[in-house]
Amino acid sequence: MKFRYFKPTTISEALTLKKTYNNQAKFVAGGTDIFVLIKKKVIKPDILISLKNIGVLKGIEESDDKVIIKSSTILREIEQSIVVKKFFPALFDALINMASVQIRNVGTIGGNICNASPAADTASPLLIYNAKVKVINSILQEKVYDLKDFFLGVKKTRLASDEIVKEFILEKSDKNSGSAYYKFMKRKAMDLANVGVAINIMVNNKKIIENVKIALSTVAPIPMRAYKTEEFLINKTFSEELLENAGEIAANECSPIDDIRGLAWHKKEIVKAYIKRVGISAYNRVYSK
Repeated sequence: MKFRYFKPTTISEALTLKKTYNNQAKFVAGGTDIFVLIKKKVIKPDILISLKNIGVLKGIEESDDKVIIKSSTILREIEQSIVVKKFFPALFDALINMASVQIRNVGTIGGNICNASPAADTASPLLIYNAKVKVINSILQEKVYDLKDFFLGVKKTRLASDEIVKEFILEKSDKNSGSAYYKFMKRKAMDLANVGVAINIMVNNKKIIENVKIALSTVAPIPMRAYKTEEFLINKTFSEELLENAGEIAANECSPIDDIRGLAWHKKEIVKAYIKRVGISAYNRVYSK
């Protein structure tokens, strides 16, 4: 298939090109998803607008209370970031088990999120850190969404045709918190998640759960927060039995379907087991700091 390929060096240039060609054009960052779709003839764009030469869309910035990850930052750079491993271990967990090193050296966090797959590995970890998504449009106006509100459905987000994601804003967790992410997959390497579970838990010195955030992937049309499960856990004393009960609630809270990744009933069973497993890992990290 033939297409025209543009390599702008500024956000303004990229968005002007998109506005000019509108639906004929697609943005491409790492290309690990879009080129597969083109090869399979799922999409047939006339124009591809690359974002990889736009310097302001790359890098990781840290301040006192937050970390900003620019949208075109490659996954490998995020994985190797000391800041990410220290403050966002669940995101680190996701990245080291995601695809291959070769793919992570090309794929970007913006592409992983904007692809809007229910199985996106970075989505659940970002959700438990209250991530926000900053987007920018063709007249350089910016908007900020909570990531939990950014996904609209399978392969659907709030991005307008003349917008791109500029960056992700993550809150640093409290020092009494720990987080982890596990995914269940058929193969031990380079596979998408059958089920993904991320937990960020904060406990006091009496083992009372003061705050908790749980996110699940591949068990609903979008990566989801398990709010009922979180509510159940708040202000209770941490224990394995408590997590087992929470797993039952989480399994009923999600809505998986039968698909090529697995059967719905089996996914629910995995959620039950993984809430306990991930919860224990997150709890243990509170005391390993």
